[in-house]
Amino acid sequence: MKKQYEPIPVPFKQRFNRFRVRILPLIIFIITILAVISLWKDRISTPGFIGEVVADYSTVSSPGDGTIIHFLHEPFDSVEKGEILGYVAPKDSVLLNVQLNLIQSEMNYIRESMDPLMNLQRNRMNFESLKIEEIETRIDLAQAEINHQKVTAEYERAVELLERDLISTREYEMIKAELDVLTNSITSYRELAAYLQSQIRSLEEDGAYLQQESRDPVLAAIRVQEQRMENLLAESAPRPLYAPISGVISTVHHKENEYVRSGAPILQIESAVPSYVVGYVRQPFTVVPQEGMSVQIRSRKSDRSIYTSTIEQLGGHIQIIAENLQRPGIAYESGLPVRIPIVNAEEADLTPGEIVDIVLRPN
Repeated sequence: MKKQYEPIPVPFKQRFNRFRVRILPLIIFIITILAVISLWKDRISTPGFIGEVVADYSTVSSPGDGTIIHFLHEPFDSVEKGEILGYVAPKDSVLLNVQLNLIQSEMNYIRESMDPLMNLQRNRMNFESLKIEEIETRIDLAQAEINHQKVTAEYERAVELLERDLISTREYEMIKAELDVLTNSITSYRELAAYLQSQIRSLEEDGAYLQQESRDPVLAAIRVQEQRMENLLAESAPRPLYAPISGVISTVHHKENEYVRSGAPILQIESAVPSYVVGYVRQPFTVVPQEGMSVQIRSRKSDRSIYTSTIEQLGGHIQIIAENLQRPGIAYESGLPVRIPIVNAEEADLTPGEIVDIVLRPN
């Protein structure tokens, strides 16, 4: 009968070495495979299609023919909605002065043609004379403001030239003196016009002149010239350019003192906040896109941020995909455009114009 021996106990260190050599690599291999599958599915898997982040933009165009004034904006300047960007002066100052001089001549004719027999109605004559003088003062004020606007542009240009030593100090002082004279003239004309208007209002308070105005040919003629002058000044007044949206100026097509035609683009403003994503689903469709279908928007930045949204609208027909969204080596690609809104656009880390990957998630 053979003698049975007890098994020799295996030390723990030997067992651990066996586990480390035979079993642990298999466990690590399985965990690695699961991690790769998870990362491939959530981060690196080929997207259904690519899209472009779109933001609002607006083009500011000229409201009429004229010259751009008081416009000092450059690309990358930030503007707020409703901010005045500059003005377009639609009338040539020479032509405007000629038309104002014509009205001045007609007012002089009215003054000379007033019937001397109206001395019996001296108060009414004073009233009519005040009206004529008030209109003449307003004409002088308008001409002074036109010249002031022109000299102001010359003065701003002279300041730049003086800083670069392109004009003499004497020429600069002459332009500055002319600007000061015009400024003082405008102040005087405004004060005189305000005084005459107060005198006219005091005479009109009794109501007699207002009741007889329709029967007085002199007052009627004065009213006609006054209306002509107001219409002329309204048409020739510089028209402001307002920023339609808040954003950054991306392009400036015309600058200060340039002449522009009506409707000509002056600058373009782009919003810094993204509004939506436009993507193109290429043919053949592996998944047919539908409105309301869930999608994932994946940023191509280092953090690979993911945003969940839904398809808001589908294009009417298949279009040629924009060149920056086409795959390398393919000249002409077509796809169905889809619009995807960005939820909480101000908080999303997406830049307008950025290319993103989009994955369809069928319901």
